[in-house]
Amino acid sequence: PDGMVYWTNGTRIGRLSGAVPRDVVTPAPNPVPIATATTGGLPAGRYQVCFTALGADGESASTEPAAIALPNGGGIAFSGLTAGTLIYATGPDGEVFNEIPSGDYLSPSTDGAPCDTFMLSAMPAGQALAHYKGSLLVARGRWLYVSEPYRYGLHNPRRGFMPFPADISVVQPCEDGVYVCADKTYWLPGDVMATTPVVLLPYGALPGSAAFDETTQTAYWQGPEGAVIARPSGALSVPQDDALIFKPAETGFTWVRELLGDRHLVTARLGVTTP
Repeated sequence: PDGMVYWTNGTRIGRLSGAVPRDVVTPAPNPVPIATATTGGLPAGRYQVCFTALGADGESASTEPAAIALPNGGGIAFSGLTAGTLIYATGPDGEVFNEIPSGDYLSPSTDGAPCDTFMLSAMPAGQALAHYKGSLLVARGRWLYVSEPYRYGLHNPRRGFMPFPADISVVQPCEDGVYVCADKTYWLPGDVMATTPVVLLPYGALPGSAAFDETTQTAYWQGPEGAVIARPSGALSVPQDDALIFKPAETGFTWVRELLGDRHLVTARLGVTTP
């Protein structure tokens, strides 16, 4: 939806704006600015502050909050601020982080915008990724990470993930759910973070073998028993199961091809083992 191409190779994650490489999100401030107590006009209490960076790739996740206890007439001085650093702070004994003007925090200021990226984390790199209902899905090992809605570079580390029993090889959304292939093939209907996985097949899929036909809303990948055809609502079939015998393979490739009015499914299995 943002017109960019997202990619991951297992160790890195990024996006492309045309031919220009971009980060998935602006990195958080590093090193983190330092907050120290000073004199000012703040009421006594326990204050908390955090920082974000605002750049071409949006606002970063926040830094860990720092707490400072001040007497009446105190203030907070900052060092290490750089261009693009935003400061968020609470009031005395408060819990809501609001943006304050750049510079030292010397007088009450609680009418700034709240910190929308508070305690979020950057999306990790992984071996598979997909887009579903406004969120980026990234499979890293056996964990499926789900970004915040329309914040493709950030996820909530407290709830934005789902574990599976084995490493995930395929993540393939359809219009009303997501197929996930790990030790088995699972269907996640509806909202990924508010659903119960349904087991559809007792095995997973070859890494890299997924393809999707936008015209028919049909997904394809390859499992141990050949090509798998998957449609919305968790409806899938394995047409080669009783017709062909396949040797184990390391990865696969699937291509939906249309030529002269005919549609074909072209598959390849790579790294096939021999007896």
